[in-house]
Amino acid sequence: MVEKKTPRTAAEIMKSVERNAARKKKDRERRAAEVAARKPGEGYESCIVSFIDILGFRDLLATRHADDIVEILQMLREFTKPDERKPRRMKDARLHSRSFAESVSDAVVRVRVFDTQYRDGAFFHEVLDLLHAQVRCVGNGVLIRAGLTIGDAHVGLDGTGPVFGPAMVRAYEIESSEAVQPRIVVDEAAYEMFETDARLHKEGHSSKEEASYVDRMLRLDGDGTRFIDYLCASESEFDHAFEYFSFLEQHGELVRERLAVAEGRVRTKFEWLAAYHNEVVDDVRKEFSDGVRSAEAFGVETGLDAASYFENMRVTA
Repeated sequence: MVEKKTPRTAAEIMKSVERNAARKKKDRERRAAEVAARKPGEGYESCIVSFIDILGFRDLLATRHADDIVEILQMLREFTKPDERKPRRMKDARLHSRSFAESVSDAVVRVRVFDTQYRDGAFFHEVLDLLHAQVRCVGNGVLIRAGLTIGDAHVGLDGTGPVFGPAMVRAYEIESSEAVQPRIVVDEAAYEMFETDARLHKEGHSSKEEASYVDRMLRLDGDGTRFIDYLCASESEFDHAFEYFSFLEQHGELVRERLAVAEGRVRTKFEWLAAYHNEVVDDVRKEFSDGVRSAEAFGVETGLDAASYFENMRVTA
């Protein structure tokens, strides 16, 4: 038998209404106090930010299927997906470094949080991820340019954004004004911070040890700019040496194709890329001639003469 509820009196209803009104007023006052306590420049977290631009995007729109372009953009914005169970507190969401990304047309912004409970070498992993992105882009006939920095940014608790902040502005400045060439430039201030900030290192690694891993993936250009050395450092990412040589060959073909049609300022970018390509190829060829690599083993395996193979791989600007 269901017991019937006794109807509330008018006085009880009024008290309930007053309690609800008082609670809502308290919530509004608390919210107003929180807003009033906000200070300009605060509310961000420390992040590694990379602003990536696809070179020749207009040409891609005219020469590639839309699905191809989608695959390229998705490849660039790959990141560690948040857990299915969304974290409710910042300390739960920041157990280890995680990268998030947003894309707008031909630009992709990657943000990796690193002020976490467990230090897993966030700077190393971001540089390695970008190196992989460059290699995969070349495989798809695409070249990219980017700026990487460290600073304050907003990415949201679970990476849903919106992404913005001083570090994003700085990364864009590097990509648009300092990178210039088809390269991923590492902000010098960011590199100096990496050398001294333990939050960017792997747990248990010394600064010197961590730098030794990162420096293998970086190269100093003639103008003193530090950039990701994807042509040289990518060798260890291939399962077999000849896979790496085939990648260099593919890269050379891509540069030749772009040089054949490029003019003016655009051509200077590919002349720079040709010089970088030739420098890496010459280093490999010298290792064969000096005996560091076995020209004999190369010939037995491939049926090719190492000296001729790498000479033909060079690009004439």
